[in-house]
Amino acid sequence: MKWQISKLVKTSTKEIDIDEEVDFSDAAKRNPDIRSLSPVHVTGRANLDNSTRTIEFQLNIKGSMTLGCALTLDDVIYPFEADIQPLFTWDEKRWDEDSDEYFIKGDHLELAPVVWQEIFLQIPLRVVKEGAYEEIQKQGIEILTPDVLEEEGRNKVDPRFSVLEGLKFED
Repeated sequence: MKWQISKLVKTSTKEIDIDEEVDFSDAAKRNPDIRSLSPVHVTGRANLDNSTRTIEFQLNIKGSMTLGCALTLDDVIYPFEADIQPLFTWDEKRWDEDSDEYFIKGDHLELAPVVWQEIFLQIPLRVVKEGAYEEIQKQGIEILTPDVLEEEGRNKVDPRFSVLEGLKFED
């Protein structure tokens, strides 16, 4: 997923079709949350505009990653899919550091870091495998849900405020 800008500009093709399987397993090894990552299927199209010196991509990224269950630490296969539209420019006058555009330094456009960034954003904060709550309860561990905690909190008075129960306020 690397292109040479000078070759793209010289060709008469203004659209490029993309359909590749990319292996990010080395990058995934550096992230402790990801236990494994399947090859990622990247499809889409790129539109080259010589007048504005930009390349706009419309990409669909599909794959699956293996993460640890938050309750049992067992493996959970988590499928992901994302649509992204990164915009690259090689015109220094047009590029603004605060914009969402990527500036191409040199003559090569490398798309893999942008795809990896999106994969990284797809990692959920927490994954629970199917049946994990029942498995935990079989071991004798009680899981308190927010509803149970809220119900218990309504009926219980904080002991520090029990002194105030006898006070009567005048309106």
